[in-house]
Amino acid sequence: MSRGGFLTVGVEEEYQIIDASGELHSHIDTLLALAEPKLGEKVKREMMQSVVEVGTTICEDVEEARAQLGEMRQTLADLLRPEGLRLACAGTHPTSRWTEQKITDFDRYKMLEEELQDVVRSLVIFGLHVHVAIPDQELRIGVLNEARYFLPHLLALSTSSPFWMGRNTGLKSYRSVIWSNFPRTGIPPELNSFDEYENYVDLLVKTGSIDNGKKIWWDLRAHPSFPTLEFRVCDMPTRLEETICLAALMQAICAKLLKLRAVNLGFRKYMPALIAENKWRAIRYGLDGKLIDFGKQAEVPMRDLALELVEFVDDVVDDLGSRKAVEYMHTILAEGTSADRQLQVLRQTGDVHKVVDMLAAETVGAPAERR
Repeated sequence: MSRGGFLTVGVEEEYQIIDASGELHSHIDTLLALAEPKLGEKVKREMMQSVVEVGTTICEDVEEARAQLGEMRQTLADLLRPEGLRLACAGTHPTSRWTEQKITDFDRYKMLEEELQDVVRSLVIFGLHVHVAIPDQELRIGVLNEARYFLPHLLALSTSSPFWMGRNTGLKSYRSVIWSNFPRTGIPPELNSFDEYENYVDLLVKTGSIDNGKKIWWDLRAHPSFPTLEFRVCDMPTRLEETICLAALMQAICAKLLKLRAVNLGFRKYMPALIAENKWRAIRYGLDGKLIDFGKQAEVPMRDLALELVEFVDDVVDDLGSRKAVEYMHTILAEGTSADRQLQVLRQTGDVHKVVDMLAAETVGAPAERR
């Protein structure tokens, strides 16, 4: 199903660089100098100097992405260790303060800071971005309209940011709240055609609102440069297996929606405002909440919906080679998301710094290998 660039995947992860005390540490220039000979262009800067972003090449399937991301996590952790530094994955850092972070000395970031001021300066958050290739422009927009429905489900499964500057926020994805301060974020509108999307981007460029389409930061977007749908809704998962499960689900959702379209079975589209109701529930409660089933006009436990999602994509995952990855969903339901595990560590120890230790331990290597 992924021949000819169709439904290939690319995955981008954002990692935290933390010091021995567990705080974020500005170290990207030194790390990049060491990492580029080994990882090349797969590793790059982000807005803050305590963040490192990695991106896979175009992958035929999620197992290829798993191999690349596993190598990158391990390589970066190994390069940081002699400096007394560690790598950690989560949507926010449990304790570090945004006021103490340094913005990367790069023209693009300086321009964003000038434009957005404290909205940019407080952006000490970490996300997972997954690209799924759909070369046909109109099919890409059609799938975008339908796949929006699943954004809250994917967010609930990825939640990893219950803390902000040392506080237990009471939310499972506080990253989503911080990110919502940015313009042009959230659930995308329904688009009637690729032309309509291009005209929207062109109008914003012409009126000086943005300089290119990359500044449209919706939770799901038709990428301005690549023939992909880019899922941007998720917190940065802590375990590699969680990332691969989510990437597999995104790819499978696209495959299933395309399969339905091929036999003239459309998937019902819903108002962004309704999908946003479910997104709020995912932000607040994660796996433990209920989302609205708009067809039934009733609340349904997110855990039930997660199983329904696995069932929904069941007839495409073997063609995609992702059954193993998708079935990791059962482990997520059994052990909780990163947010659930972080809160459990806090309950058990009363020490938020122990949460950072847990994140660093889980970021590199499979959980089973560390028991």
